[in-house]
Amino acid sequence: MASYTKYFYFIIILFISYSCNNPNQPTGGSNSTGILLPSISGSAGEVLIVMDNENWKGKAGNILRESLEQQFPALPQPEPLFDVVHITQGAFDNLFQHHRSIIVVNLSKEISKAKVGYFENVWAKPQIMIKIEAKDSYELDSLLIEEKDNILFNIQSYDRKRMISLFNDSKDQGIKAEVSKFNISLAVPRGYSIDFSNDEFASFSIETSKTSQVIFVYQYPYHGSKDFLTENLILKRNEFLKKYTVGTRVGSYLTTAELFPPLAYDIKKNGQEMVEIRGLWELVNGYMGGPFILHAALDQKRNMIVVVEGYVYNPNNKKRNTMRHLESIVYSMEFL
Repeated sequence: MASYTKYFYFIIILFISYSCNNPNQPTGGSNSTGILLPSISGSAGEVLIVMDNENWKGKAGNILRESLEQQFPALPQPEPLFDVVHITQGAFDNLFQHHRSIIVVNLSKEISKAKVGYFENVWAKPQIMIKIEAKDSYELDSLLIEEKDNILFNIQSYDRKRMISLFNDSKDQGIKAEVSKFNISLAVPRGYSIDFSNDEFASFSIETSKTSQVIFVYQYPYHGSKDFLTENLILKRNEFLKKYTVGTRVGSYLTTAELFPPLAYDIKKNGQEMVEIRGLWELVNGYMGGPFILHAALDQKRNMIVVVEGYVYNPNNKKRNTMRHLESIVYSMEFL
């Protein structure tokens, strides 16, 4: 449906929902003996890698670092997808076992087949643990070359799944009612205010004197497949923003920045095809700007295109974690 733009090494996310299988560990927050698991530790956007120093400094470590530390897409300043922390097996004690996202690398001559396993809530909740097993360094290198994209996909997906679950538990009921007018559900947590809402456009935000994080929802009639071309989605976006996002200065409003071409991806969530666009916005007749992400999908029953997008304004500060917050809200969209 959309035209594609390649940007560094960004991995296209095809699905939001997936499960991590652990045959020895239930996913309800308790271990196999029924003991309640502690909450996760570690900073947002952080991945802990447990690996011997020799392989960490060699090819295997380089593969993991290049994958996990590649640039987060469509930010005005470079930031990595994840912050990587490395420790050896000897340092992997109870404190580190509670980390939110863990990759454990195990080398042993007794391992018959190199493999990658994905496990949920092993030592803490909600946690993802990825176990990589190989006979030797050569086998490990080959395995990581083959599986690095899957490893990144699972960490990204679980990170988003974890946040959506948290937002659903604290969903703002007033915003829920406003969003339902667009025939969708959206995991917007408490803390957002309703700025504006009518039958075609709604805005919800968290505002401070210096920062903004905003969710837009809007809809318009579907006329044909060309409506989902990137340039047409951007034209509609600019049309709605000019109409509904009036700035403090006369003649100021939000629009899509032309200097940085938007990135477009065809994605599929829970069987629903949609277009994802990431790019930069700017203020016409002003000096504001920042990154945004949007999802556009067809509501076939009503023959309407529904768009959910989030943007952040946080000048001179890092934006990755805030964008990940907004990204999770956008990814939570489902038709009622």
